[in-house]
Amino acid sequence: MTGLSGRAFLLMIVLAASSAWAASPTTANAGSRPAGVPQNYLITPFGYFHPSCVREVADGARLMDVDAPPACASRAHFDAQGKAAAATGPATKAPRAANSLPAINGWVEDSELVATSPYAGISASWQVPAAPANRGGQVVYFFPGLQDSNNVQSILQPVLGWNAFGDQAWTIASWNCCRVGAANYSTPRKVSSGDLIAGRVWHDCAAGAATCGSWNVETRDVTQNTLTTLSHTSNYGQSFNWVFGGVLEVYGVANCQNYPADGAISFRSIQLLDINEQVISSPVSLAWSANVLRQGGGCNYHAAASAAATALSY
Repeated sequence: MTGLSGRAFLLMIVLAASSAWAASPTTANAGSRPAGVPQNYLITPFGYFHPSCVREVADGARLMDVDAPPACASRAHFDAQGKAAAATGPATKAPRAANSLPAINGWVEDSELVATSPYAGISASWQVPAAPANRGGQVVYFFPGLQDSNNVQSILQPVLGWNAFGDQAWTIASWNCCRVGAANYSTPRKVSSGDLIAGRVWHDCAAGAATCGSWNVETRDVTQNTLTTLSHTSNYGQSFNWVFGGVLEVYGVANCQNYPADGAISFRSIQLLDINEQVISSPVSLAWSANVLRQGGGCNYHAAASAAATALSY
């Protein structure tokens, strides 16, 4: 372990938040959504959800103080392949089925590891890629995140998205999904290609706590000096031992030109906190795996994970 404390690692910097606007996630495209997904459902980093169950949480609000819509616990939502998902957990990551729609929906590449003990936080940085050369109705997400491998209830993630809010632009937002069938996100901020993004997830409890009921997710544009934070959000009893260093997830990608034009992204300075809120100083010893969940189509799919970095190409 290094001598850095978790509090130093997770120092909150209060930044301007001038680029917020009222926005809803992109509606499922009729030409690419799987059969069975209703037309009015929204695309999220967790699959397709009814509009009433996808909620923006304003800056400064405590998500634990925001009641979930009662109907969401019984209202169907769907994973990226159109399979009805349990209301108590996020859509699963899975390769696209061979007989599914031509459009790619779901996780494409990632780096991940599963530990025997939980983490108290993760941070990473990456640059906003170029816009896609072919700008259709596709949605492209990049993020790191935390989840519980033994009790999947939700996933906490700082997210960069292309067309995530039906805007044909890059945005950042912080997400917690999908307890009682609800997907929650912080106020979106617009960002630009080339901007440096810093994302982090951390808990509010004292050092040494094996589980903590209050977590924060921050996505920050370092270049523009703006951030968006999901504050004091619940872990729903989970112990976050499953970590993702970098993920590419897409909806409605029909060809390689639907991906960002520069063809690659790198998540750097990936740091994990142990339960004592200390930065783990030897990530090279951790069993990171790099996975390509989508093959073929002529795209340059490749994933690599090293000590503190993840490289994805597409």
